[in-house]
Amino acid sequence: MEKPLGEAAGLGWQGKHTNLVSREFGSWLFLGAILTAAELEPDAPEVDHCGTCQRCLDICPTNAFPAPYQLDARRCIAYLTIEHKGHIPAEFRVPIGNRVFGCDDCLAVCPWNKFAEAARLTKLQALPNTDSPPLAELLALDDVAFRQRFAGTPVKRTGRDRVVRNALIAAGNSGDAGLLPAVESLLDDPSPLVRAMAVWALQRLATPQAQEAAKRRRAGRETDAAVLAEWCAP
Repeated sequence: MEKPLGEAAGLGWQGKHTNLVSREFGSWLFLGAILTAAELEPDAPEVDHCGTCQRCLDICPTNAFPAPYQLDARRCIAYLTIEHKGHIPAEFRVPIGNRVFGCDDCLAVCPWNKFAEAARLTKLQALPNTDSPPLAELLALDDVAFRQRFAGTPVKRTGRDRVVRNALIAAGNSGDAGLLPAVESLLDDPSPLVRAMAVWALQRLATPQAQEAAKRRRAGRETDAAVLAEWCAP
């Protein structure tokens, strides 16, 4: 609820992408709240300055905005890659592209960001080992390595299985056959969430002969319905 509260407090307005936009700071904002019993004179709420612009709506890879100022979170890549605990529906996998943790395209194209400045607080800077790591490194993470690498970051909350799930989708979209050994090793992962996306990535990267060989070795002993469905997908 920080967004409507921020709008009421005069910090900005909720844009057509539903996020808060500031005339002074653009749309890349961290919102916080202070609870107090102090008597404070309220600020005037901000008014909408989106005008006819709809860049945020047009850029969305998964068409998550059914209308201006409305978001269908079930189609949002940020929700799918960070919050969604299950298998990502097939219709969204190609549009996800190489996004492993979030998206923010709708924020990036907002013209009000021409007034934004980069944050100077050290604690807001990306850590070197977490900023756009190679897909091969993400695919190789077990739970211990994941926790060590992403300790103290928001990524840790999502968990190893979901991050590797997302990395497998990115691998499947990469066209890089060099990732096949890492993908194939995850066909036997303990997590069905990971195994299912390993099958999908394999089908995107491997030759039909290699796919069939992998299916013969593994599909017969697979017990998870979702993983079996991926093996049987056309």
